[in-house]
Amino acid sequence: MLLGEQTPAAVLAAADDLDVTTKTGQVCEANFYTAELNRLQGHDDEALRLYKIAVGTCPRNFDEYRAARLALRELGMRP
Repeated sequence: MLLGEQTPAAVLAAADDLDVTTKTGQVCEANFYTAELNRLQGHDDEALRLYKIAVGTCPRNFDEYRAARLALRELGMRP
């Protein structure tokens, strides 16, 4: 996705898994990296929305959880 080879929707669809733990982690990563892409493209409102989703749904031991919290702070929001 970050290289332009997949759409954010395709990445989110690929995150689906029968195992709930695996799916939770993969959806977390998909939301976080889609937020990063939006931020790089100047779509801060969509990035904020996705960072908030990541903070609310990512396992707390994931790097993406911590990175999403930091990104929200950088954008002036409280995680």
